[in-house]
Formats: sequence, structure tokens, C-alpha cells
Amino acid sequence: MSTRVRAARAVREGAAAGYGAAAVGVVVAPALILDSTATGGGVAPSWQAWDLFAVSAVLGLGYGIVCYRRLRRQSTMTRSRPNVWIAAMHALVALALLSSLLLAVVLHELGDMQAPLAGQEWSLLALWGGVQLLAVAAAEGVERGVFRWLTSPERRAAAGHGERPVPARHYRRGP
Repeated sequence: MSTRVRAARAVREGAAAGYGAAAVGVVVAPALILDSTATGGGVAPSWQAWDLFAVSAVLGLGYGIVCYRRLRRQSTMTRSRPNVWIAAMHALVALALLSSLLLAVVLHELGDMQAPLAGQEWSLLALWGGVQLLAVAAAEGVERGVFRWLTSPERRAAAGHGERPVPARHYRRGP
């Protein structure tokens, strides 16, 4: 294996690891924001939001590993590396939006139930984890859907990337 191939492989794996770390950060960010808001406003002691952080960290680490492995595999197996990264960035944006917006919508809709949930820590953790899991699943669906769309034969044909013509130098001249 040449040095150039090793360097390219190291860059691909480093980029996949960086993307996995970014996915972990996006999943964990709402818990950190909620923790800093609650402790800064004097609503809760600093140790109370660590359970939400732990749930988010477990889901985020799992999703980060899935992202790392998928990107590493796809970037070595497919010929359309830009399409892999375009789909991955779409998924990261979807995850960032959904992980915070879904939580805000669910907590707003359950505003009447916040008092009963306050005494039941496990139900609140299950709600938090379920919403985060739903955001992760939706982001994974976005990634797969965008990648399939980008690599679909119909789209490639419409863009002019269908069958590649044989260069003129390979044509056989007459007798």
C-alpha cells in the first residue's frame, strides 16, 4: 500500500470520526443547554440535569458509532463520495433541528402534565430518550433517503451521468 493511499484512507477515516463526534455533540447539545439554563436561572441544582445528559450521551454515542461505521464503509465502497457526504450533512442538519424542535414541541404539548412528570423521574427520562431516539431515527432516514435519491439511476441519467461513452481512440476504424 502506497503512502498516498494510506494518507487518503487516514483522511477518510478521520473525517468519518469527526462526523461521528459531531453527531454525538448534536444529540447531547439540548441536554447541555437545558442544564446550563436550569442551573444559571437557579431552577435546579447543577447535578439534577446529569440524568438527561447521560441518556443523551448513550444515544449520541450509539448514533455516532453508527455514523462513523457507515461513512467509513460508504466512502470506501462507493464511487460517489461527494454524494455520501452530501447525504451525511443533510442528516446532521435534520438531527440538529429535530433533536431540539421535537423536544420543544413535546414539552410544550405536555405542559399540563409537567407537574405529574416532575415527581416521576423515570417517565421524564423515557420521554426525553424517546424523543431523542425519534430524532436520531428521522435523521438516519433522511441520510438514507437523500443518498438513494442522489445515486438513483433515473437522476444520474437525467443529469447526463448514465452510460459513459467509449473514447474515440478506442473505436475501431474501418478496414
